[in-house]
Amino acid sequence: MRMPFFIELSNKTILIIGGGREGAKRAEKYSKTGGRVIVYSRSFDEKIVELGRNGFIELVEGDVDEVDKLEEFIKSSDIVMVTLDTEEYNDLISRIARKHKSLLNLANNAEGTDVVVPIDSSVGPFRIAVTTEGRSSMVAREALQRIVNYLSGEQELVRLAEMIHEVKRIVRRSISDPETRMKIYYQVYHNDDLRNALRSGSVHDAERILRNILRKYGLEIKGIRENE
Repeated sequence: MRMPFFIELSNKTILIIGGGREGAKRAEKYSKTGGRVIVYSRSFDEKIVELGRNGFIELVEGDVDEVDKLEEFIKSSDIVMVTLDTEEYNDLISRIARKHKSLLNLANNAEGTDVVVPIDSSVGPFRIAVTTEGRSSMVAREALQRIVNYLSGEQELVRLAEMIHEVKRIVRRSISDPETRMKIYYQVYHNDDLRNALRSGSVHDAERILRNILRKYGLEIKGIRENE
């Protein structure tokens, strides 16, 4: 059973097998993570060549039939992504990846993959990822856009998330008791007056209410305006 995760990739090695259009899309996307990205292929899309020329990724010219060479790169990779047009080599690559405990993504076979690559976006503090696990990327993209559109109109949630993030930073620095921390978070989250103020766009009123909640616990929050 697959479960969703957001994974820090800056310290990971990602091997992309296949230098075509799909490989180029993956290479461009994951080159922005700060991780090591290697593209292994007989030939390379122009975008991949450009990324390699600019030092964002590494290009390795090789054939999947060169098993020993391929295995060396799989062995040293945390995630292996297969973007070949054919499923011909899936079994071979899967066997090698699992032998070396590398996570495997098969762009050409959603059922046989270990890792699903979702369609993703963000709205303020929210990171959103949607997948139908191979059923339809077009439907997944539409679903994602509907979620993005909804959250874009929900400034109450965006502001509340940012506000509670700041509260947590202050509380963790000053209060060690977990139960007291949770009590404060609960009071902020469930305060109807604060929520109504955020919903109506009255940020000044929301900040005043938040300040009063925190003062009950001897806490002050910097950067919030005092009452005029």
